[in-house]
Amino acid sequence: MHFLIVGINFKTADVNIREKLHFPDAVLSNALLMLNEYDSVKGSVILATCNRVEIYASVNNIQKGFEDIVSFINRFHNIPTESFSDYLYKKNCQDAVMHLFNVSSSLSSMVIGEYQIQGQVRDAYFIAKESNATNNMLNKLFQLAIQSGKKVRSQTKIGEGSVSVATLAVEMVKQKFEEYKNLNILLIGAGKISNLTALNFQQQFKNCNITVTNRSGETASKLANKINCKTINFSKRFDAIADNDIIIASTSAPDYIMCKQEILRLEKTLKDKPHIFIDLSIPRNIDPEINSMENCFVYSIDDINKVIDFNIDKRTLEVTKAEYIINDISQEYYDWYSKQFILPLMHEIKDEMGLIKQYLLSSYETFYTTLDEEQKEYVNKMLDSYSDKIIKVIMSNLRKAAAKEDLISIAKTLKHTFSLETND
Repeated sequence: MHFLIVGINFKTADVNIREKLHFPDAVLSNALLMLNEYDSVKGSVILATCNRVEIYASVNNIQKGFEDIVSFINRFHNIPTESFSDYLYKKNCQDAVMHLFNVSSSLSSMVIGEYQIQGQVRDAYFIAKESNATNNMLNKLFQLAIQSGKKVRSQTKIGEGSVSVATLAVEMVKQKFEEYKNLNILLIGAGKISNLTALNFQQQFKNCNITVTNRSGETASKLANKINCKTINFSKRFDAIADNDIIIASTSAPDYIMCKQEILRLEKTLKDKPHIFIDLSIPRNIDPEINSMENCFVYSIDDINKVIDFNIDKRTLEVTKAEYIINDISQEYYDWYSKQFILPLMHEIKDEMGLIKQYLLSSYETFYTTLDEEQKEYVNKMLDSYSDKIIKVIMSNLRKAAAKEDLISIAKTLKHTFSLETND
């Protein structure tokens, strides 16, 4: 069994590509069911965030596994393979394990130390497990990956002053508005990201006025009560644009809920002052063509991410500490994995040595039959003890001398080495 990853992220593709491969939570169970129907795939987890889509799988053949996962993406999203294949990265075995641990620990995030990814990895794993899409290998891997993320955050300062999409949205607004007083903000969506965004704006802009709208009025009211703001009916969202400086969308809608055609009706009322549209959704909820209108400025998740200060020298030491933690926990996985494969192999080798023992006794049958029962029992015990000793020596030397990635192939070779050739 092999572990592999097929993915796309902010480093390999922009939002135009990533949104086409996105898996909303609502479709994950069906997607996992379809993926696990492929012969090579024995278990899977799908992680879909605003900055990455990654498919983790346990497969019985690496090359076939890669091919099947790409075929699955093509089928599920109904888009030509050539339109996305060049943006994919593929990793297997040790590289895949380290990649997952780095993702869960935020070392692969655009903002190193950001805190959302650990929860996103956990949620992706729980959805897959509840959908019966995982197996023992993936269960162990993701449990350790989640543990790795927790340990990195608790034992290093890598998360100190870290930012998220919500805090980046605030920074974007600070750059665009010289005057921060009495900003009016229309928040479309009432989920976790909207909640964090509202709280960040309230902390940074003491006099901001937030209005929440959502398809579910009840959900909007819950958020509004929590952050002490007003709500409007979702159907009135366009009418509210003229009265708001900032319009932020964060929903799970599969397409645009802010279209240029609708905004054009308001063009005369929007010319008096700038309006910033911030789209925190994947797929995008705000038509980027609105950006072509006077005094309208649209920013996608990729634009938001560019706000980040890429000077991370102050975190270099913390990253090094995090890498040590990840290496230690990954070693725990390799030890577990090697036992899953090597211990059964050692039992097979012991069985082969039992056959060799019987072959030897039959070769010395003339001598063996002259022994009494006590002597025969002694000879059998001596040969069995010799076999056990060889197994222990093999196990000890394998762990000391073999690299993790070579352990399995060496064990397989040993099994063939101890196989009895009956025609000799």
